[in-house]
Amino acid sequence: MAKKIEAGRSKGGHKLLDAARANQDALQTAGLQGSTIDKYEKLLKAIEGKGKELGAAAQVLVKDIARAADAFQAAMRKEFPGNTSFQKFFHADKPLPTGAHELLALAREIAQQAPDFSSNLIKHALNAASVKHLTFLADQLEQEIGGAEPHKDVAELEKVILEVAHRALEGKPELSKFK
Repeated sequence: MAKKIEAGRSKGGHKLLDAARANQDALQTAGLQGSTIDKYEKLLKAIEGKGKELGAAAQVLVKDIARAADAFQAAMRKEFPGNTSFQKFFHADKPLPTGAHELLALAREIAQQAPDFSSNLIKHALNAASVKHLTFLADQLEQEIGGAEPHKDVAELEKVILEVAHRALEGKPELSKFK
């Protein structure tokens, strides 16, 4: 995926992004949603920024999610002290991940599985509101870092943009910019 994106890079940015911006009106007339190109650009920036330091908002969200996830993990360790098979549900048998994407994945997993352990978690002051809060934090972090799987999302958006471009610009010289 990354090689495909690097190959499409031009001096002024990504070729596909440049072509889509230049022909945005024609693409939207052919059915492309107005926000698709913006999402595509944001995802490209997120991929380019991967490995760089997170922004201030993302750093705060990572810390908040880490605190919340740690509370769920601690509750599972206290509730099932010697039972590693139950601790695996919230990855309570492992240390908390430090990367934003890994922490996001853990938060999503905890939020999905927590309702099954609600009777155990309520003893530790973790209820539906705690799960909802964790989900909200995860949603915010996902927006800040450009999605849970930006490479996959970029590929899907590229496909959509190219399909609409072929429909909108068929027989026109502008179509060559999308190849």
